[in-house]
Amino acid sequence: MTEQAVAFTPDPATRPKTVRWALRLWLVSGVLLVALGVVSIITTLLGAGWHLDVLGIGVLVIILGLCYLMLSRKACLVPQWRGSLAALSGVSVVMLLVLTIGFQSPGLAGVLAAAVIGLGGTILAYRPTADAWFNGRDCARPDEQ
Repeated sequence: MTEQAVAFTPDPATRPKTVRWALRLWLVSGVLLVALGVVSIITTLLGAGWHLDVLGIGVLVIILGLCYLMLSRKACLVPQWRGSLAALSGVSVVMLLVLTIGFQSPGLAGVLAAAVIGLGGTILAYRPTADAWFNGRDCARPDEQ
């Protein structure tokens, strides 16, 4: 008889404060990214015309915000998704930093600020108490860490 490994699922009722704040920051970041993308598209359409470069960036920002929202909900239920969200937030902040400096765009600076809020959530999710909750370790027993 083979024994299957059961994946650890953290209990949402026992979330530490750092996990709650990480979730809040991820959700705020996702909502801000979606809002900034929608505002960018609306202002472009109401402005001088169809600037496909700005429209494309607006659509990508909306997609990025939706990914933040979906992954943040999954990250607090299944611990494996936390790494995916951490990678997404890190890559998006670096990418937006390079684009903001390269294009010197105030609009991209706002998007960068919203993405940095999500990166703050990722940093909180890897604090020792949050990490112990995600991995199923008890913080009161340092010998098992």
